[in-house]
Amino acid sequence: MLTAFVFGVSGYFLIHFRRDAVDTHRYDGLFRDAGILYGVHPAIVKAVAWQESRLDANARGGVGELGLMQLTDMASFEWADAEGIPTFQPEHLIHPRTNALAGAFYLSKMLQRYAEKDRPLVYALADYNAGRKVVLEWMADEGATNSVVFLRQMDYPGTRQYIRSVIGYFEGFQDDFELVWANEVPVNFNTLQSSGSTQEISTSRPE
Repeated sequence: MLTAFVFGVSGYFLIHFRRDAVDTHRYDGLFRDAGILYGVHPAIVKAVAWQESRLDANARGGVGELGLMQLTDMASFEWADAEGIPTFQPEHLIHPRTNALAGAFYLSKMLQRYAEKDRPLVYALADYNAGRKVVLEWMADEGATNSVVFLRQMDYPGTRQYIRSVIGYFEGFQDDFELVWANEVPVNFNTLQSSGSTQEISTSRPE
């Protein structure tokens, strides 16, 4: 059996070590607006942004990813096409609001793609990090419906750690959006961590 999720010790210390250097609430309004618009809990949007860039809006990845949520050209153009923004260019992703909106859109798409899984968030984050092609390989046999098997079949240790870290940050950031999210009805949120997954995650709240 795969060892139950435990919030990574390294991630815990990193987020606390950097709390004085990074204002972790700087973009909360953007994450709130983007999450509500696309039906994704804002804490998930923020957790991905923290994992991807440590909230550095100017971050640039090794293969062209840009901004807070380290989006690729393909993912961002998909958002722009869906929203009817013909003037969009990838460099616009350096703008925090644009990046948060495009990132939340993409996360929403991933969550809806795996909405019927026992833990959609696990599959969605794997897709966000590693891509659809390898996710389909990891979904072989029981991995198609059982997230524990899916994680066990994952041959990218970095993606497994990515999922663990983002879910840990998500749990920690939820209090930042408790009031604004209380009256919203997120798409598929009630099933994001079904099958008792919240009992498998031990976290400490980032500050």
